[in-house]
Amino acid sequence: METRDLQTFLAVAASGSITKAADLLGRSQPSVTRTIQDLETELGFELLHRIGRRVQLSEEGVAFEEEARRLLMSFSELAARAKTIAAGKGRILQIVATSAIGTGLIPRAMAELKDVQLPHETHLGQFIPSVVAQEVRGGRAELGFSSMPLDTPGLDVLRLYSAPDVAALHEDDPLAKLDIVPLTELAGRRVATLLNPLRFQLHIARALAARGIETGPVIRTNTAYGALQIVRQAGIPAIIDPVTAYGISQPGVIIRPIDETVPFYWGVLAASKKPLRPVAQALIEAVEAVAERSIIGFAKLDPSVAGQLVTSNPVDSNNGKDT
Repeated sequence: METRDLQTFLAVAASGSITKAADLLGRSQPSVTRTIQDLETELGFELLHRIGRRVQLSEEGVAFEEEARRLLMSFSELAARAKTIAAGKGRILQIVATSAIGTGLIPRAMAELKDVQLPHETHLGQFIPSVVAQEVRGGRAELGFSSMPLDTPGLDVLRLYSAPDVAALHEDDPLAKLDIVPLTELAGRRVATLLNPLRFQLHIARALAARGIETGPVIRTNTAYGALQIVRQAGIPAIIDPVTAYGISQPGVIIRPIDETVPFYWGVLAASKKPLRPVAQALIEAVEAVAERSIIGFAKLDPSVAGQLVTSNPVDSNNGKDT
């Protein structure tokens, strides 16, 4: 299997057509067809279903597409690293994070690294927590910023933090006038929250049930940023993580605490017993400083307790696509 095979497969998957993929790659249609057939033979399963002139990924093809994309990205990054080293520009700083942290905290932290000598190139990838762990453990990233779970074999939890989930409200919502939003005020109302059911159903829903509160229809989205957009555009209250809520300011959206403490945990990962470069350590300190200033209820925890925490609040679980 060669990188060209992966590129061909991904072109077909993206275009949904052998013919279009051939045009994109500057190859003949029979050549692309042969590559896909050879790849299927080598893998031992069918990648595509042919439907007339169109093609559709098989169930196995969907799973393989994610792996192929990640693998090809690794090859591309390896080539970029080699060129950087050859040019005498040093190592690339590879960072991976869930989308909440990668969008809500890291850009602001990078803006504070004015007195730190940055490498020639920095890469920031956003993934779900399990992939963040894989990237760091596999050596493809120096640092990982992730929500739960964090206690993964082969990784050290360098920092551990928590803060309570919050309500995001449209500025015209009467609840925005309150300092703290009582869950009772959600009775009968439409509510937006995350697609991962554990956060809302396991914690908030239990609190609502204990008080005999029933909300109206629930709208679920796979990122907290998406929930913020629902609040902004549709005026529907949302329950989301504090990193996104306080890290990504949205016009017309007000953030308020709720009267039920539902902790959101996140932290910093690195490969076990691998020393960090000063620039990576400086980034950790900057991210922590930004979080401490901007997130209400922010707390620093002992990293050794990461494995004892309830792993039911991964904000960025988006079915394989960061936060």
